[in-house]
Amino acid sequence: MGIQKAVKNLGRGFIGLKQENERTISQSILIVDNGYGWIGYLESAIESIRGYFPAAEITVLTFTERMTVLQKDFSGLSFLLPAQGLRPARYQVALEMFKIRKNTYDFVVLLSLDASPLIVSLFLFRSKVALYNQWNQWWSLRLRDISELFKHTYTNKRTMSGLKGLVKRLGLFFVLLQRRDEELFRHSVLIVDNGSISFQHIDCIVQKVKDFLPCARISMLGMEERKMLMDKGPDIEFIQAGRCLFKRYRIARHMLSMRKNRYNYIILLSLDVSPIVASVPFMRDRVILFNRWQQWWSFKPVSMKQYLMIIPRVIIDIAIFIYLLFSVSWIFLKRSFNALRFGF
Repeated sequence: MGIQKAVKNLGRGFIGLKQENERTISQSILIVDNGYGWIGYLESAIESIRGYFPAAEITVLTFTERMTVLQKDFSGLSFLLPAQGLRPARYQVALEMFKIRKNTYDFVVLLSLDASPLIVSLFLFRSKVALYNQWNQWWSLRLRDISELFKHTYTNKRTMSGLKGLVKRLGLFFVLLQRRDEELFRHSVLIVDNGSISFQHIDCIVQKVKDFLPCARISMLGMEERKMLMDKGPDIEFIQAGRCLFKRYRIARHMLSMRKNRYNYIILLSLDVSPIVASVPFMRDRVILFNRWQQWWSFKPVSMKQYLMIIPRVIIDIAIFIYLLFSVSWIFLKRSFNALRFGF
């Protein structure tokens, strides 16, 4: 028990734990409307997103007259309005995106390949960037790697000519567009079960994932006695932990062998030390704890900034300690001096 407690205390110095609500696995989506496309096209994008993510928080960056129409047709949307004073007007949307660049969104959805919103979304947002075009196709966008610079993936249906078309073609040379459609929204979720949680708890987390992410691919990593989980539905893949000299570390060892897999969410069901340590390579994705009290907690690696903040705190604590030590010592000396004086 002493070693396990020491490992836990050591882990707290490297991994932070923050309580969340159940919407931590729902999606936050920003839809960027350039203002001159057909509004039915925008409505189609909203309906499509709600089909993939029924509980998503959708924010629409649009203009006042279009916001009024959307408010009548859809409920639960949030709106952002670009500043009207900027000229030329075509940069108003990009400026508003620049202002909210620090906001956290899972997806930024563009409705066109306009250069300025595309540049802002790719360089200033940490979100996944998607394109919904007028043929109801979903495309993923990201900057190309060096090996992908000459990989041709997207053809604009309209002929691009002139200087504007040249700039757009040049930009698309550095941007990789891949048609994904439904696959773009099929999140990969790994649930890690160390065998200490009841089947009812597992049923609960599986149902919550399906409610928030109905298109998700759900995998369960567990011991062989949990194989009956396969009966829960065809969408759940059961991964049996491989053999290990120490049985209690089988889950953690198998997780390390899967470290190159890309999962959008890693869901732990207990604070067992070894799976938490093994989840460190997955920290680029979302690592979440869903405990037996149905509370949601997120794991985050401690940043370098937090480590650097320790130094001034230690200096302040030492200064306060020295001040208090001097004050107490001075009071003690005064009382001792007064006692000696009155004693004589």
